[in-house]
Amino acid sequence: MITTTLSTLIEMMLDYEVITFNNPKTLIESGLLENEKIDLVISDFIMPYMNGLDLLSLIKEKQPHIIPILLTGYSDKESAIKSINELGLYYYLEKPWDNSELIKVIQNGLDKAKLEEQLSQKLVVIEKKNQEISRLYDLLRRDFDKEMGNVLEFIVSLTNLVEAKDAYTDNHTRRVSDLAIALGKRKSLTQEQLRNIEIGAMIHDIGKVSTPESILNKPGPLTTAEFEIMKNHPEAGARIIRPISALQKPSEMVLSHHEKLDGSGYPHGLKADEISIETRIITISDIFDALYTDRPYRKGMPLDKTLSILKEDADKGKLDQELVGFIFEMAESGELQAIYHE
Repeated sequence: MITTTLSTLIEMMLDYEVITFNNPKTLIESGLLENEKIDLVISDFIMPYMNGLDLLSLIKEKQPHIIPILLTGYSDKESAIKSINELGLYYYLEKPWDNSELIKVIQNGLDKAKLEEQLSQKLVVIEKKNQEISRLYDLLRRDFDKEMGNVLEFIVSLTNLVEAKDAYTDNHTRRVSDLAIALGKRKSLTQEQLRNIEIGAMIHDIGKVSTPESILNKPGPLTTAEFEIMKNHPEAGARIIRPISALQKPSEMVLSHHEKLDGSGYPHGLKADEISIETRIITISDIFDALYTDRPYRKGMPLDKTLSILKEDADKGKLDQELVGFIFEMAESGELQAIYHE
């Protein structure tokens, strides 16, 4: 009954052909995996013959590019999280799931599949980024345990996806990271705080893997509806990073990097001391780079205009006054221009 209902729902909402099986053995013996290209698979965890993780592993061997989604009970959640790196699990939903959320996850998964096809044509561009990716890898590896090896591959893969998907993000994270570290040093933060800031800045936009490319690269201002979709990326990014215990601090920065001190930010409208100094630094660095560099729909603003906007927001209580002051000091000393190779 459940598979029939879900099949009907997906076909009606997304206009995709859906094939259902109630026993993994029936699927394996059908020859479907050998003879048909499947875009996405949704599997339960507890099933006859084999569990969902074993089935998804077998399916991935036969169809490496398939998008796997797992439905789990609460007691199976830990197994699902541990399987993310091993299986390349795209998403897992706990029972009882919300049908609207499931449809959204499926659509995002199918968008991801299309994106991966496009990525195969961008290998030359991605290859040029290997040096930067290796730097992040080495940064994390020095301090994290052996388990972080798999975690790093996961983060690197997602960072690649974001940068290849979003033309604006290309080098944006590196600039934001460099500026954030410089601000952190002026604030006399500890080495651990600076490390977390660098990681948080590098992955702050990682949630954009779930944002449609048509919105990310739109050559004009976003509509209200499109902006609401874009605003989902901090929470999406935090969901990706939060299961990794060693990245709890950076995950908080990913979640809150669009919050403002006066409560006007998103996603949770945090205020003042509810926003950490590390997050405030990434927020200001992100805003400065967004204003100062080219976007898909406009050229970057002049330095004086960019600084004026930051000061105006600081005066309104949106941004940290001291940190904005540091930006002005860096502009006067030439340190800011050095970061942007000017």
